[in-house]
Amino acid sequence: MMNLISSSLLGGSLAGAVMLVWFFSKCEQSELRNYKFFVLITSATIAAISLWLWFLIFTDDFTIYYVAQYSSTDLPAMYKISAFWAGQAGSLLFWLLIHALAGVILAFRNAPVRALSVYCFLQCLLNFLVVINSPFWENPVAQDNGFGLKPLLQDPWMAIHPPLVFAGYALLAIPFSLSLGNLLESSSKKWLESARKWTLIASVLLGAGIFIGGYWAWDPVENSSLVPWLVSVVLLHLIILSKKKSAVLPMAHIAAVFTYSLVIYGTFLTRSGVLGEFSVHSFSSSRISILIAFVNAIIFLGGLFIILIKAKDFPQGRMYENFKDPAYATLLGMLILVFIAIVIWLGMSAPLILQFFGESAAVRSTFYEAVTKPLALIMAAIMIYIFVKVGWQISFGGKIAHIGVVAGVAAMIISAQGETVDRIFMNSIEVDVFGHKFTYNGQIFETDSRRKFYVFNVDGQEVRALTKLRVNGDDAAREPAILRNFTGDIYIAPNPNNFRPQELIIDKDRFQMDGEIGYTFKNVEIKHVDDKYLESITAEIEVTDGVSTEIVQPMIRFERDGGISYPIEFLNGRRRIRLIGVSDDRLKLRLGILPTLEEISQAPITATISTKPFIWVLWLSAAAVCAGTLAAVKK
Repeated sequence: MMNLISSSLLGGSLAGAVMLVWFFSKCEQSELRNYKFFVLITSATIAAISLWLWFLIFTDDFTIYYVAQYSSTDLPAMYKISAFWAGQAGSLLFWLLIHALAGVILAFRNAPVRALSVYCFLQCLLNFLVVINSPFWENPVAQDNGFGLKPLLQDPWMAIHPPLVFAGYALLAIPFSLSLGNLLESSSKKWLESARKWTLIASVLLGAGIFIGGYWAWDPVENSSLVPWLVSVVLLHLIILSKKKSAVLPMAHIAAVFTYSLVIYGTFLTRSGVLGEFSVHSFSSSRISILIAFVNAIIFLGGLFIILIKAKDFPQGRMYENFKDPAYATLLGMLILVFIAIVIWLGMSAPLILQFFGESAAVRSTFYEAVTKPLALIMAAIMIYIFVKVGWQISFGGKIAHIGVVAGVAAMIISAQGETVDRIFMNSIEVDVFGHKFTYNGQIFETDSRRKFYVFNVDGQEVRALTKLRVNGDDAAREPAILRNFTGDIYIAPNPNNFRPQELIIDKDRFQMDGEIGYTFKNVEIKHVDDKYLESITAEIEVTDGVSTEIVQPMIRFERDGGISYPIEFLNGRRRIRLIGVSDDRLKLRLGILPTLEEISQAPITATISTKPFIWVLWLSAAAVCAGTLAAVKK
């Protein structure tokens, strides 16, 4: 019943957006006040749908498939908030929510009606994707608990990074809409100032999201956000230049189309499954990937078509007077930034492109470094030249942002001079690496065995590398230990030991020995859901060392990623086992004999040691870019 209501509301919001497209394409600017209420109603409907999904998550309604996949009864409240955008369907709904709320601001600030028509058309496309890939589908399996967030996503940054990125995505639709709306109406410069402010806001939100993602855990999928951000910076400078040089105006329109088209392209790339083998948090292949590609084609080709048919109305003139004109240097800098964006676009698209020529593959990070480093140096030199020539004309916020960019380029080059080496560490044995004293002091496991820490002492200071564990004890996500100094950071990234469990097959009601431990397989219970889906297999085994006797119950639980075998510790931690399988006749069990936590903690490890000189300058410059960009909005 609730799924029907949710689907009806989603359908209603889509119908409302379609009506608004029609109204705004036909009405005059003076009639806008007649339709503001309808914009508010449509956005309020989407907000209600979003709040309803959060309610379902917080009330552990596992009759909803999305809730069962990304939440659980024991998931902390902060991560239940994050569960909203953890999956594909929820993230699209969150994107639609921000888009709709921004639409209310546009309407009540009396944006041009043709621009509102384009904006509502984009909302129709997003709403359509949410309808097709709804987070409110019913769960075909009855579940008492959900699977929760993957360990990698159970991080405080998960509550900050994705919302910033999606806010940037949503707001980049505004300069796109202002651009095309202006072309559909008059081909004037009236849209430039409003587009400048919205591009600045979108750029700072998306940039902050990217920088936080890089600080948290950079991944190849982040390039899908980086490319539209770089092009949005190009768009911003072309908008500013167009106010003085009318001949630049067509390039500003083209940049607006490319910026938002690249947002949709990046969405397609991360949701098509193309990056599934190369990124730890891209989405797997889905049924809407082809629809996203279709939406991307509509936006890109439609935008370019409108520019093409309006080309005859664009003002003529020179983009710059001579090579000494600051406008020339600005355009040259933007051209270089476009080249950098193209290089990153080719790199992130390599798995898709190479599929047409055989086996898919990803490019190495050295590809990006080799090509973008000289381009970044040239761009920094151009920025310094512009500062010398016309720095007094740049606003205070603009100065801060540009200084941040130059400092960031310098920081990336300096930090890249660091060293990297692999070392073997024995417990409590001091090792000299890069002139620093390292001592490995073993591993510490949390009581619930969901996290462990590799403990190091570096020059007298203790640092810990975190590894988040799956329920079966395998590594799920790793964070390095970091020793922060003024001169730079030292990163310690332990490589997991590949302990291969010994296998033991035991027969029912037969006493069998493994070393000093005896096992008797007593019983096995196999549970199904709705007499159809396998839920769990639980064995009952009596174990003894000749002095003490215990009953242990190793279990396999079947979840979305397949069967998960839970390790069992017994005899005061002297032995650990997990259930691997049971024979069809239920008369034999296959057990995995695991090393004890004490054995794991004392075992030698290999760790990658890296130094990043003055890396803090990079993060400070990123903050300066965001702060300066935000300050420039008030110019």
